[in-house]
Amino acid sequence: MGSSKRVTSSQRMHRSIEDLRKRHRQELENLTLTTRPFKTLRLFILAIFEYFKQSIFYLFAKGGWLLLLNTLIATLGILLVTIEGPHEKHVEEVSRYVRFGLWWIVLGVASSIGLGSSYGAVNWKIII
Repeated sequence: MGSSKRVTSSQRMHRSIEDLRKRHRQELENLTLTTRPFKTLRLFILAIFEYFKQSIFYLFAKGGWLLLLNTLIATLGILLVTIEGPHEKHVEEVSRYVRFGLWWIVLGVASSIGLGSSYGAVNWKIII
């Protein structure tokens, strides 16, 4: 007898869960920006927040600490360049060093692919 009560209560619970799912589907079908704008906006913000949170956890799990560090350094660099103050002359000096270093890196790459050698220049003259 005890097991038959357990089965009926289980069946009732199953029916109530099905009813909740059915009502939830109906609410989602009726949920539009024109009919319920605040609830739609609230759910949208919650969904965006949840997606952002999952993305951050994924990035941290896949070596995101390096990405976070690079992002913080880039943000600091952007702030230093855009905000005026007594640090401007130092930022300009670092900028000149970075441009100088990048120039030599570009020259090295160009040289390694044959754009900096006399042989490469001769070939370009023949082609042109």
